[in-house]
Amino acid sequence: MMSDIRRIGNKFYDFGTKNESFLLTAQELKTLGIKNWYFMLEVAYPQLGVQDIDPYDEKISASDIGKIVGECKQNPWFFFREVARIPVRGAGTVPLYLHRAGCAAIWSFIHSFDFELVQPRQTYKTTVLTSIMSYMFLFEYQNVDIPYIHKTEKRCMDNVGLLRDYITTLPKYMNPWANMKHLPGLQSLRYEGHNCSIAVVSAAKNESAAEDKSRGLSLFAGLFDECEFVPFMKAFIDGANPTIVQARITARKMGIRSCIMYASTPGNLETQDGIDFQKIIDNLPVFDETLYDKTDAELEMLKRVPTPDEEDQDRVPISMFYIEFNYKQLRKDETWLKEQYYEAVKKGTINEYRRGVLLQRYRGDEGVLFDQADIDYIASHTREPDHDLMILGKFHFNVYEHEIRHRSLTSATPYYDIDLPYLVGIDPASGKNGDNTAIIVVHPYTFQVVGELLSPFLGPLDLMRVIIEVAKLIPSCVFIIETNSLGTAIVDFVQESNLEHRFYHDPKLDASKNAIQKNETTEMTVKRKAIEKGYIGTYLTTQIREKMFVLLKSHVHDYKELLTTKYLSFDIMNLIRAKNGKIEAAAGCHDDLVMAYNHVLYVFYFGFKLERFNIHKELCTFKNAKQAILQYEQELSEEQVNNIVPYKNPDAFENRLLEEMMSSDPTHSYSQQSGRDIYGYRPNDYNREFVNQQQRVREQQESVSMADLSFFYDVNQFF
Repeated sequence: MMSDIRRIGNKFYDFGTKNESFLLTAQELKTLGIKNWYFMLEVAYPQLGVQDIDPYDEKISASDIGKIVGECKQNPWFFFREVARIPVRGAGTVPLYLHRAGCAAIWSFIHSFDFELVQPRQTYKTTVLTSIMSYMFLFEYQNVDIPYIHKTEKRCMDNVGLLRDYITTLPKYMNPWANMKHLPGLQSLRYEGHNCSIAVVSAAKNESAAEDKSRGLSLFAGLFDECEFVPFMKAFIDGANPTIVQARITARKMGIRSCIMYASTPGNLETQDGIDFQKIIDNLPVFDETLYDKTDAELEMLKRVPTPDEEDQDRVPISMFYIEFNYKQLRKDETWLKEQYYEAVKKGTINEYRRGVLLQRYRGDEGVLFDQADIDYIASHTREPDHDLMILGKFHFNVYEHEIRHRSLTSATPYYDIDLPYLVGIDPASGKNGDNTAIIVVHPYTFQVVGELLSPFLGPLDLMRVIIEVAKLIPSCVFIIETNSLGTAIVDFVQESNLEHRFYHDPKLDASKNAIQKNETTEMTVKRKAIEKGYIGTYLTTQIREKMFVLLKSHVHDYKELLTTKYLSFDIMNLIRAKNGKIEAAAGCHDDLVMAYNHVLYVFYFGFKLERFNIHKELCTFKNAKQAILQYEQELSEEQVNNIVPYKNPDAFENRLLEEMMSSDPTHSYSQQSGRDIYGYRPNDYNREFVNQQQRVREQQESVSMADLSFFYDVNQFF
């Protein structure tokens, strides 16, 4: 395939690259609606013909070597697309295989964002990270020690060995050890020309030692593999944070990139290490592929701390992303998933399958709150969102598809029925890296969860703005907000807006509104609004909280198929009953979305006159299937009659009846003179009639076709 250079804007892109995985990734991003879907095909110097030079040509000229190296230095995408090679045991080398997860990781490195990469095993996670590290080692840094960390020193050394192998497969002019008699050792892997080396950092034995491990490291870059399982990893990061921050500042001044790469399968929430790292993950923004469409100036704005004169003082600077892609997003199918499952069953490694393939984070049996069968169902049926909206350009709003009868014809995001009064539960938080602000959208009649938003950075001011956006997105929704603390600030905003009637409230609020006097003074208005504030939203008491969790347990048991959305299922699976009996999130986890859902449950079951909000419970369908099953089982039990109780065996009753019918005793019920019974029949007439009846039955059975039976099959499929 020859190159196919096209100019878009002021840049050039090669749509004829031989690495088809890059073209496939570009096609996938285009399908997702990404405008800048071709960025990974960039060529910096097409006028030099670099796109048509074979980097591995043994007779390559010095001039062409200079062009290749210059292109790689200027444009990392060219290195990953055209130069990087992956050693395969017994099969030589192959080009780097790119998919959406690898694309996100490389993009993050190029734009100097740290990241944690989580994806199913056997989907080239280590391949991509080692390729990125190869580029760092050869082109990016001088006078730098790059730390490698793993949960065991042996596994760490294995990763360093991979890096050495990847570099030695490159063209000789890129291999710093090409002219050496012996390759450098793994404990001292070094590029002498750049004074750059890999530092193998062993896991710490205690928290204090972990904090000291980062001393002397520059931390412009690093690879922290299986970080959710490394002992005292959080302590290491806490100790390294000042150095990491300073490295970012220095790198920006020097015009080089900085990127700490974390990678792991989902951690074990039964261990302290897993719990501690989960706290870090909870505070990370989730990577979103719409970032590809942002300009360099917009990306710099994301990184920068707000200046005093900026309007948005609540904006939290972003230096690291959480990147997660499931097997379907990485071109694996159900056959692949089944193969992984059967292999796990055969080897007894179901827990590893759930973490390493399904990417599930879960707890064991400590403090069990729900039936394990129900939790297993939710875990195995967890859904990924169908759409991911960016509200205010910074908050992810997960949308789940459902039946829509009246769709907006003018909205760019027509994901909700414009006439349905969806229930929107809100559990507000401060937005200061603590608890999450949680928003959940529930269909009022099917009770499907059709929307989720979860963010530790969403404070009261931005929450007011998000509520306005959600009100536009879902025109007839009803907001249900907890008003214990931060919710009261939102209520103040609501009272001054046109949305007050769309928040769940006590009927006393309507009565108060209707009683407003024309000549109401300012003092009277302030007093009235202070009273009315208490009518809006739901106030959480100990008794109400207990009722909420009773309802939740009922729904988990009876309607678990409605609770399989990404964030809600995670919160449910990590609820425990503490030793004091209180239901709460496990250590290192949160229950914010569960509480938002609980407020919806409570209002739905105990809310007063929901018809005021156009919610009519008689239209609900989510209970129908459960009620039909219970009614059928009850009727079956009532109609069951045991006719064989007086007899020793099931055939006794039928045998006795047949014996009486075929009896030839002339003295039994028959006249001695005529030999007939009171109906005029002889004994043999009964016997003959029985034989004839059996013959008719056989003839009827032989005449019945499969078409005649199809009706019964149709009927029986409902039971």
